[in-house]
Amino acid sequence: MNNNNIKLLVFSLFIGLFSTATYWIGYYQNNHGFDSVIQKTKWEPVSFVLDHLLNSYVDSLSSEKLKQDAIRNILKELDPHSSYIPAEDRVSANESLLGHFGGVGIRFMILRDSLTVVNVIKGGPSEKQGIQKRDRIIKINNDSVASTGLTNEDVLKKLKGKIGSKVLLTIKTAENKLVEKTIVRDVIKLKSVAAYDMIDDQIGYIKLTTFSSSTDKEIVTALNSLKERGMSKLILDLRFNGGGYLHQAIHVADQFLDKHQMVVYTKGAHTKKESQFASEKGAFKSGDLVILVNSTTASASEIVSGAIQDHKRGVIIGRRTFGKGLVQSPLMLEDSSEIRITTSRYYTPSGKSIQKPYGDSINYEEDLFNRISNGELSNIDSVSKDQSKGGIWPDIFSPIDTVEYRSTLYNLIYSRAWRDYCFDYYEKNPVTTTSDIRQFYEQFRIEKNDLNEFLKDQKIETNIKPEEFNEFNKSMKLELSSYYFSENARYIISTFDDDDVKLAKEYFANKELRQ
Repeated sequence: MNNNNIKLLVFSLFIGLFSTATYWIGYYQNNHGFDSVIQKTKWEPVSFVLDHLLNSYVDSLSSEKLKQDAIRNILKELDPHSSYIPAEDRVSANESLLGHFGGVGIRFMILRDSLTVVNVIKGGPSEKQGIQKRDRIIKINNDSVASTGLTNEDVLKKLKGKIGSKVLLTIKTAENKLVEKTIVRDVIKLKSVAAYDMIDDQIGYIKLTTFSSSTDKEIVTALNSLKERGMSKLILDLRFNGGGYLHQAIHVADQFLDKHQMVVYTKGAHTKKESQFASEKGAFKSGDLVILVNSTTASASEIVSGAIQDHKRGVIIGRRTFGKGLVQSPLMLEDSSEIRITTSRYYTPSGKSIQKPYGDSINYEEDLFNRISNGELSNIDSVSKDQSKGGIWPDIFSPIDTVEYRSTLYNLIYSRAWRDYCFDYYEKNPVTTTSDIRQFYEQFRIEKNDLNEFLKDQKIETNIKPEEFNEFNKSMKLELSSYYFSENARYIISTFDDDDVKLAKEYFANKELRQ
C-alpha cells in the first residue's frame, strides 16, 4: 500500500470528523469480531502534524476537502469496493437499497433543455394534482428550469425532499396552457421487481433489478401471481442487476431451494465464517428454473445464481457474471458521512470465491472491455472457464454480437438524440392503435425514410443494412412501449425477441422431450 495514502488517511481522521474516534471505531470493530481497539494516544502525533500542516502550509487548505480526498484515496488502494460517501450524498446513495424516497412521483427526461414529464406514477402526488405525460415543467419553486445545461442531478435535487414538504411547479401543458401546481411530496417506492408476466401458458418471467429492503415481499408477490396464472416454469432475469442487501439475496434464493440447503457463506481475516441456509418456506420450491445473467450481474445476484447452480436447482444462461464477491459493512461517522469497508468475502456453497482478481497490476475498470476484446462474450471457443477469474460461469453460453460495440449506428441507438427522436414521435402520435402490448410489438414499424432523415440530421450518410434497420426498429418499440403502456413495459416487450429468453425456452422444451 502506498505510504502517502496511509498518511492521508491518518490525517483525514482528525479533520473535524469526530471527537470520539476511539468509541466509533472500537465499537464497530468489536461488534464484528475484531480484537484491537484504537487508542486515542496513538493518534496524538498525527493530530499535531495535521494542525501544523493546516496552520503553516504555504497555501490555504480546505480541511473538509482534504479529509474527503484522503479517505477516498486510501479506500481505493484497499480494494475496488470499499468507499467513502460524504454526508450530503449519503441519503441518495442509500435510496435504491431502502426502496423509497420523498418525491413528486414523475419520470422525466430533458428534451432539448426542456424538462418533460414522461410518466406519472399512478396514485402518486403529481397524478393527484393532474400532471400528465408530455407536460413541460418550466419552473420549480419559481426557479426556471428551462435552460441550457440542465442536468438530471439538478432536477432531482429540486424535486426530491422531505415527505410532507411542498414544491411549486409551473407547468406548460401539452395544450400550451401555463398552470401552477403545488405538490406535496410523498413516499415514492422504488420497485426491485421491475416487471413480471407470463411469456406463454406455462413460462413465467420476472425482471429483478436490485436487492432492496422490499425485494423479499415483491418476489413472493410476483411468484404467487404467476402461479395463479398457471406458471410451472420460471425465467428469473438478473441481467444488469448490480446487487444489494445480502439478506435479501438469501430471501430470494430461499424461494427456490430446499430446507437446510446452503445459500452462501462469508469469511474474512477478522470475521468468523458465517453460513446462510434456506428455510422450508418458499414460493417456488419445485418447477423448472432458468436464471439469466450477463457481465453486469453482480454481488447479491451472483449469490443467488451460485446457490442455484451449485445445488443444480436450475440452469444459468448468459455470460460470466461481474465477479463482485466482497462484503461491505457500513459505518456512519459523526459528521453523517459514511464509510463502507470490505470485511469479508462471499463463497458459493461449493466453496468457490465469486470475487474476480484485483490489485496494482490489474485494471479493474477495463475488465468488460478485455472480455469483449478476447472474445469471451461472443465466442464459446474463447471461454476458458478459469475459476480464478471470478464470477459465475453460465451452464448455457449465450453470445452477444460485438458489432454493436464498434458500429457508429449501433452506438447512436443509445444516444440522447435517438431518445429525443422517439419521444418526438410519441408527441406527434400520442395514442397507439392497440392496447395489447404484443400486438403493438408485432405491428409497429418505423418508416425507413423517416429513419434516413434522422440519420441525415445526425450527419450520418450511409445505406442502412437490414439488420441495422431491425435494431433501430426494435429500439424504438422499447422506447415507445414505456410511453404508450407503462414505465416498465419495455422489460416485457423485450422478451418477445430476446436471444437469452429464446435459449431458456429451448431449454425448457428440450427438458420436456428428455423426460
